[in-house]
Amino acid sequence: MSQFLYQHINAVATEDPDRIALIDGDRSITYQEFRQDILNFCQALKKLNLNAESKLGILCVNQSEFLVGHIAALTLGLPLVPLNAMMTPETLFYIAKDSGINILLVDGVFIRAETKPFLDLFEHKILAGAPPEEIAVPNSQTYSAFLDSGKGLQEPPPRLERRDGVPDVIMYTSGTTARPKGVMLNEDQFETNAEGVLQHLTFTKQDRVIVALPLFHSFGNMMAWVVLKAGGTLILIRQFAPKSILAQIAEHRATILPLAPTIYSFLVELYERGGYDVSSLRYCISGGAALPQVLLKKVEDSLRVAVVEGYGLTETSPVIAVNKFAEGNVPGSVGPILPNVEAKIVGENGDSLPANDIGEICVKGKTVMQGYWQLPQETQAAISPDGWLKTGDLGHLDDQGRLYISAGRIKDLIIRAGENVSPLAIENAVLNHPAVREAAAVGVADERVGERVKLCLSLKPECSATVQELKEFCRKNLAAYMVPDQIEFYEALPKNAAGKIVKSELRDTERA
Repeated sequence: MSQFLYQHINAVATEDPDRIALIDGDRSITYQEFRQDILNFCQALKKLNLNAESKLGILCVNQSEFLVGHIAALTLGLPLVPLNAMMTPETLFYIAKDSGINILLVDGVFIRAETKPFLDLFEHKILAGAPPEEIAVPNSQTYSAFLDSGKGLQEPPPRLERRDGVPDVIMYTSGTTARPKGVMLNEDQFETNAEGVLQHLTFTKQDRVIVALPLFHSFGNMMAWVVLKAGGTLILIRQFAPKSILAQIAEHRATILPLAPTIYSFLVELYERGGYDVSSLRYCISGGAALPQVLLKKVEDSLRVAVVEGYGLTETSPVIAVNKFAEGNVPGSVGPILPNVEAKIVGENGDSLPANDIGEICVKGKTVMQGYWQLPQETQAAISPDGWLKTGDLGHLDDQGRLYISAGRIKDLIIRAGENVSPLAIENAVLNHPAVREAAAVGVADERVGERVKLCLSLKPECSATVQELKEFCRKNLAAYMVPDQIEFYEALPKNAAGKIVKSELRDTERA
């Protein structure tokens, strides 16, 4: 079976056509309207000069047009490339050429003089939002005109024929340390992952879920998938900011809030100043990075709602483990492994380790990617001949089979005078200081000890702390070899589109 997500939407639209599927700004779109827009988009795509190599790229914020185009492409079998709106025009140019996109659905906010060479790559352009008047966009039509050209379809069309080996979706990694890699995934993998998530978490038709995580990101994509599979309502947040999120929770009585840890930190600060009603929330979900225990407790105490933590990768469609809603969070754990995923912990020699021993997390199962687009060597390095994906994360499994991210990314591990220093341990310790809002520990090359520890911090508003005070705090709470050699202050730490701190930028900056 294919066309999974369309079939979920169709089922709700048939049974309860007036149920709200999407809230996008001041627009509420019913499941019936959503289904028809998807069918119209499918038909309009078929009228283009499609061939076995055709692909649809989407460069949009969190808006209804993104989801319509995304689901229409999956339904039609047209390979899809979601584009990270925070990437530079040069990186977007590389991805478009690398993947072979020839049709682009683009929001007008991304049409600028510096993006013009990128836009000129595409044979067809569909404009979701008006571009600046001074910039002409040849070979384009508005989103509404495009939908109108496809009116009349009542059932999804047969899926397109395409070249062997081309997946349903090519989802590019962030490329913070090298050129982004295209992760090859199929619709049935997302469906399988959603089934596993729904065995751990509860989503119902009554739920209204905040979607502030970017839809082009694997976490945001899966949250949208499980909500639509359950027949609930997506509240789309175009501006990824705590003020917008809190306002939308209050206005639309949102019941579930999925976010990255760093955004929770800012959101709680704003909420505690007063003026927002979050009493409708049933629970929160945290993913995309490790959630420090001090922050988890702060969120639960402030918002008075449970936080459920999970873990996943783009390469695994994406969820690997998540705590069960019925059982709540186990401190420090990202939860049991999903029922359709296998996991093991391996040592440096590749042998499986017993419970509670720390090593690299490896996973296997239907949701593991086919590989990296046009990168056979990188694929071979990531996936063993018997199908085990090396995640690059250090963790352990307890006696109950629950997963813990014990020391963060292998590449982030700091080797200082022969000692393995866990950045995660340093960050968790320093976040207990009352003035610290964000923390990231990175290794910086040093001729004498190999790497020295640099701790990058941002402080809470109206709080202060000195380097000496923070080093003393670290000495009291960390082993001596973990105490940072230097501490630098930032207004805010650099983050990617999903709100995860970008450590490569911190390593690359040395301050006087």
